[in-house]
Amino acid sequence: MRRFLFILLFLYTLFSQAQLLELDYWSPSKKESVFKVTLFKEFMLSANTLGHLDSSTEAIKIKYGSKKGIVFTLSVVGTQSLITGNKNDKLNTLSHLLNPLGGRVNGSFFIGIPIKQKDKSSYRLAIRAGKKLIQAVPLKGLENNFLTNYGQLGGVYQNLIFEDALENESIDLWIYPHVVFNHTNEKDLSTFFEEDLKSIAYGYGIQAGLEFNRKVKAILLLNQFLNTNVPYPVGKAVLRFTISYRF
Repeated sequence: MRRFLFILLFLYTLFSQAQLLELDYWSPSKKESVFKVTLFKEFMLSANTLGHLDSSTEAIKIKYGSKKGIVFTLSVVGTQSLITGNKNDKLNTLSHLLNPLGGRVNGSFFIGIPIKQKDKSSYRLAIRAGKKLIQAVPLKGLENNFLTNYGQLGGVYQNLIFEDALENESIDLWIYPHVVFNHTNEKDLSTFFEEDLKSIAYGYGIQAGLEFNRKVKAILLLNQFLNTNVPYPVGKAVLRFTISYRF
């Protein structure tokens, strides 16, 4: 039954709900619209200060970029914990909540709206909303997974800091401060967090990264929920390092 529900969620997120931050390669001199569908093109490995080592795969991404540089993306990502180095089950579940790639299935919708464009740099408004299926150890009862909704709103600064067109080499830098929102129903919160976390949790995220040759990304992310009922453990700030490779 759970496998059936998992498949249903996968199909739902595929058609109704971008996981990594979508970088902007639009140029004012190239006013062309773009539509792409990619399957299993990006793989990620991440570690955080809660002792987790996770692997993630972007199963599908559907992207449309307008002539004016507005980007719409639908994507589905799956994440598996390779190492869970924390003995606190609340912190282990928190790791999945704060991980933008977190969840056995994670589907979301992303919009990037250009604010200012130059040849080698840009400023954008970034909006994301999505849903995760998280598998975790319950503090009570037998249920070991739950659904949660999340959102992000922030501004992205991106700069092409190095380019060698002849060798097809480039390095892009981006900085992405944003606010985060998370909604989980009261029953699931009681099962996995007792009364530590609010049903509607909000906080912040600060992401910075480098992308090499539009294939390899190195990403640092610091995020935290700010309106928790107790400061520890769920109010803890978490630092995550991610390496991503796109085929």
